[in-house]
Amino acid sequence: MIGKFVSLLFMALCFAVPVAAQNPTIHIGVILDGPSEQNAVFRNEFQRQISEFFSSEYDVRFTPENMLEGDWTVAGVKAAVNRLLADKDVEFILALGPISSNEIALRRNLPKPAIACAVIDAKLQNFPKKDGASGVKNLNYLDEAYSVTRTIKAFQEVVPFKKLAVFMNPGLLEAIPQLYERARQEAQALNAQMEFLPVTTSAAAALQALPADVDAVYISPLLQLPATEFDLLVAGLNQRRLPSFSYFGRAEVEKGVLASYAPTDDMTRRARRIASNMQRILRGEEAGSIPVDFSSASQLIINMATARAINFYPNWKTLAEAELLNQEELKTSRTLSLASSAREAVRANLELKVAGKEVESGTQEVKKARANLLPQVEAAATGALIKQETAEASFGQQAERQINGSLTFSQLLYSESAHANLSIQKHLQAAREDDRRSVELDIALEAATAYLNVLRAQALSRIQRGNLKLTMSNLELARLRESVGASGRSDVYRWESEAATSRKNVIDANAQAEVAKIEMNRILNRPLEEPFAMEETATDDPALITGEKRIFAFFDNPRTFEVFLDFMVQEGVSAAPELQQLDAAIAAQKRAKAATSRAIWMPTVALQAKVNNVFSRSGAGSEGIQLPPSIPLTFPSAQDLNWNVGVQISLPIFTGLNRVAEDEQARVELERLVLERESAQLAISQRIRSATHIAGASHAGIEQARAAAEAARKNLELVTDAYRSGAVAIVTLLDAQNAALVAEQAAASAVYGFLVDLMRVERAIGQFHFFRTEQEKQALFNRLEEFYRKAGVRL
Repeated sequence: MIGKFVSLLFMALCFAVPVAAQNPTIHIGVILDGPSEQNAVFRNEFQRQISEFFSSEYDVRFTPENMLEGDWTVAGVKAAVNRLLADKDVEFILALGPISSNEIALRRNLPKPAIACAVIDAKLQNFPKKDGASGVKNLNYLDEAYSVTRTIKAFQEVVPFKKLAVFMNPGLLEAIPQLYERARQEAQALNAQMEFLPVTTSAAAALQALPADVDAVYISPLLQLPATEFDLLVAGLNQRRLPSFSYFGRAEVEKGVLASYAPTDDMTRRARRIASNMQRILRGEEAGSIPVDFSSASQLIINMATARAINFYPNWKTLAEAELLNQEELKTSRTLSLASSAREAVRANLELKVAGKEVESGTQEVKKARANLLPQVEAAATGALIKQETAEASFGQQAERQINGSLTFSQLLYSESAHANLSIQKHLQAAREDDRRSVELDIALEAATAYLNVLRAQALSRIQRGNLKLTMSNLELARLRESVGASGRSDVYRWESEAATSRKNVIDANAQAEVAKIEMNRILNRPLEEPFAMEETATDDPALITGEKRIFAFFDNPRTFEVFLDFMVQEGVSAAPELQQLDAAIAAQKRAKAATSRAIWMPTVALQAKVNNVFSRSGAGSEGIQLPPSIPLTFPSAQDLNWNVGVQISLPIFTGLNRVAEDEQARVELERLVLERESAQLAISQRIRSATHIAGASHAGIEQARAAAEAARKNLELVTDAYRSGAVAIVTLLDAQNAALVAEQAAASAVYGFLVDLMRVERAIGQFHFFRTEQEKQALFNRLEEFYRKAGVRL
């Protein structure tokens, strides 16, 4: 961080654009700690910022002879400082390195204005400070309130190391020996050991110097180390699976360092602040009275790609608090959208499969009912063995051993109950299919709602993470205010409490997002923990009816909305599977009522035929009656083959008034179903109207929720600035932050809440827009326009 802006500002100043001759000329001297590749980084950005500040006021000149570099030693930097201080042509000095900043800031007698721009832990170095400024004539510096010891503690919270190696530039350690002692004290407080290792220009030498028992590495500003060597250093640490921590921040974490807890390094902000302070001094303000505070919120950053590479897994607290770079990409080709999730649910949901099996089973009921009207054929065979004496006494009518078979045929010629049953079962099967359709719509609504709930949970999780980041920023602000005596320790404790609560809220929000995903997979009948990607959904999604801009013209005022409600009710009543199911049940009951009425006087007529044959006779009685030859009598023997054909007509004459009771019961049941349908139609109409009103209100509420969130955000910014300056108490800031959090959550929920309400409207009318074909969508709008025309309403 410091190394970057050192080189940036140096090059920017070198390339400052000349101004008009009438502007006063100012000669600026610049001191760098030593040669570095980083001196040319972001040169154009700093040049632009400095030029914008001084192009119309001063002719700022940076001549090569006033651009000095030390040799990365205290003596070399001190010589450069002395030279510029003694140069009468130099009117202003910028110290752009941590060593030169230390040298400038600790001098008590500066003959000309100077800014120490690259400060490492001003409090640790005992920089002068009075009433928020340096209090030293001609001295200004930028104090980020970024504590080295706090970064070590933050690293230990992420990685519970026992022995820490610290890579440090030897010149920096020479200039700021307090770093060594204070860092050791912090390590001891953490029950850890610490070893400092000098690093200049070689990554290999630094890696070779690492002790074998080191379990973590802290990387301080290595301003001499070339960029390629830095990459080799990081690669070597990761190869050894050693967790690493950067003092500089995001830039080095992006290069492969595991973590950092540095403030956001905004080069534009830094360049403007330096230029602004220069401008104030050049306009006559005393440098020692200009505020030195340049603090910004520290943010824990974790490179998850590095974490995976070194087999390190952050704990829940770290994951909740940190900004995670290079999170593992979702390894799945399964991407869901709102429409596809509903379609997949309809295809695979277990509850819907159960309903499908009921329909399939009902098909067999229809076949069973039809079977009663078809011919019935039955074959039978009998083998019998009777007592010999019994057979002998039967006079040939029963053989001792006999095998016979029969074939029976029957056909209903007319049966009111059988014909009625077939008709009833057909109607009941239609009712089962309508019930399945109702379940299908419920499952589609459930899937769409679950999908939106996942998106909502993820959005709320992001908001909670942002709130935690803001809380940590305010905690840093409270610590800064305490360090300068602007507030007490109680503010710090209060923000620490808020940070703990915010971490818990982040963990809870993440858990809710996972729970929503599991519910989504359950509805889709997929493995509960199977990952999936999701497409974001908004109110203008083409799959939704609100994606059709023309729909809004149909309810842009109370009169058109009234007609729109009537149309929605008409559509819902005509398409509702619940009403169609009741219509089928009513039709079945009407047929049952007709059957019970006819059963009083309509007979059942059936044709019956039977063929019987004796296949084998043996033993006593098998030869019939045998008389002596002297008796001239013969008896006919039983025939082996017999058959008969007949028609049966049956009509119960009196059944104890059972048929009358059945007929009356059928009438009452029919009346009950008719009333039930009227009630269902009224309920569906009410549901459609209520759901449409709620959806209309929630759609209008989106804009209001966003406006409230924006106002709360602006209020929070004002209150934060006021708290920073001591104008308001911590309670006021807490209230503002909580109000902003609630408003932002409401704004996010408003969109998804409306979409859920819209899904309920479409379920109420029994038609989901994303299931319609393009032809069906156009037909819907044609019907809508015709309905308005008949209602006499012009659009």
